[in-house]
Amino acid sequence: MNSLPLCGNTFRMRTAQNRMDAVKSALERLRGEHVVMQINRGRNKFERTEGVLKDLYPAIFTVESEGKVLSFSYNDILSRDVRFCRK
Repeated sequence: MNSLPLCGNTFRMRTAQNRMDAVKSALERLRGEHVVMQINRGRNKFERTEGVLKDLYPAIFTVESEGKVLSFSYNDILSRDVRFCRK
């Protein structure tokens, strides 16, 4: 029987999925709440934004800030490009 070799460590894949699920459930609890976020825009540029967590989609979430709708992926939180801060 010819089987394909596994690429990478499947344990890490499960751990990453569990973390993604944890991020989604944490954001679900914050839906409709006022949030303060620190956004990494690259090259040592950070932006602090306040807004309301509006919608959650399978791959992204949206925040309404100053009349604009900003969208971020859940991976942005895992990679720490987006951080939620205290006021």
